[in-house]
Amino acid sequence: MSFFTLLILLSLIVIVPIFFVMKEKSKHTQIASIQRHQEYLASANLVATQSKADMTVNNEVNHERANGLSMINFSARHPFIKLLYDEQVPKAFRSVMDDIGQQYESTHHEEITESQLFTLNKLITTRVPELIGDYLSLDQHYAKTVIIDTDKQNTSYDMVLDQLNSILDFSQKLNIQSQSGVVDKLLASRRYLDDVYKESGMAADNLKLK
Repeated sequence: MSFFTLLILLSLIVIVPIFFVMKEKSKHTQIASIQRHQEYLASANLVATQSKADMTVNNEVNHERANGLSMINFSARHPFIKLLYDEQVPKAFRSVMDDIGQQYESTHHEEITESQLFTLNKLITTRVPELIGDYLSLDQHYAKTVIIDTDKQNTSYDMVLDQLNSILDFSQKLNIQSQSGVVDKLLASRRYLDDVYKESGMAADNLKLK
């Protein structure tokens, strides 16, 4: 065997094992990389799923809050509106109810507290219809003639009318409060402009075009 042939054989003996070792190492590295990538995807998917679930819960809570504290939509199907145009309801009752509705719609609802708005919504949506419904279930002669409150000498008719007027008074006070809130904003805006003019060295009265 020539020296050259022997050299080739020795080279193969050394190189071939190294090749297989490197190939096996590369295979293990690739498998580990794939596993890490799969773990990352699984973790990212879990985070996304949890985030989506949290967002859904938050949206439901916000939706419930919005429904509970939003302005009343006085549609034709709303119980308050149905009673407002029901001729079985005494005219005096409907007149006060109409005033309540007008006060409600002219109120700046963002200027009153959530508790106040919740109470007002509850009175209009639930309490007034219940009150009128109970009254209409009475015999009309009985409702207008029989004294049920001996202290105030009130009939059922009188008592319902008093309660409606009480709700009207409450809605008027909230309306006035809300108007005051807007006025406060206007006054704050004027004070801000006065400060701006003062800082510029010009009084508001001197700002005239020449």
